[in-house]
Amino acid sequence: MIAITGASGFIGGMLCAALRARGEAVRRLTRRPDPGRGDAGFALDQPLEARALAGVDTLIHAAHDFRPTREEDLRRLNVGGSRRLFEAARGAGVGRLVFLSSIAAYADSRSAYGRVKWTLEQDVAALGGISLRPGLVYGRESGGLFQSLDRVIRVAPLLPDLSARAGIYAVHRTDLLRVIEALLARTPERLPALLPVAHPERLTMRRATEVIAEAAGRHARFVPVPPGVALAGLRAIEATGAHLPFRSDSLVSMLHGNPAPGLSAEVLGVSLRPFTARSLRE
Repeated sequence: MIAITGASGFIGGMLCAALRARGEAVRRLTRRPDPGRGDAGFALDQPLEARALAGVDTLIHAAHDFRPTREEDLRRLNVGGSRRLFEAARGAGVGRLVFLSSIAAYADSRSAYGRVKWTLEQDVAALGGISLRPGLVYGRESGGLFQSLDRVIRVAPLLPDLSARAGIYAVHRTDLLRVIEALLARTPERLPALLPVAHPERLTMRRATEVIAEAAGRHARFVPVPPGVALAGLRAIEATGAHLPFRSDSLVSMLHGNPAPGLSAEVLGVSLRPFTARSLRE
């Protein structure tokens, strides 16, 4: 039995569907469980249901709560809630732990999101688990940050050119799923504690925007915006309590990415496709 947190989210949801399609027994751990589907309740700010991990041999932790705006609150909710989950998994005899981290996570990360993920990577490694660091997850059916970018790019008459400082690494959703399937087919002893999963080509935000626009049949038009001005503007809007589709902390991750992400075009035998208009349609 494979239990997956964040099952109602983008990555958790596609994992549940893909693993069930290949015949795996999957238990969705979600804030709004459907008992008819065999779900169990899970939220980072709530106690875990006693039966949630019964009979589970693999736990994939894909949940992250983005609601807090202060790092102190973000850390208390996500780190505290994840540690309770890990402790429960150890007590239930779960044999394999897989953590969905992020390419934004590294020891000297400047983003609060990256620091929280890095902290949890250390906990997972201490428990003998494996952490995956996917880049921006994209594809014809997408969600998360990519979906937010795609929506804006499709309708905005002008798009910001944040200079070459802002960049991303990306991974196609199907390639990420294939890597996770390859991981589950191997014994934990044959795997590293940390596995970056993104195509090694770094894309500036302008180039990524051009590719997304091309896939949507649009010609992108840009206006130069200094990154510092964009960051200050996002933070000012967030200070009013407004919830934006693109957060200032995400821009920090793009401006201050890991200088040595350790990426490869092939991971566990899976070839990662580059970020192109064609791959966006796949």
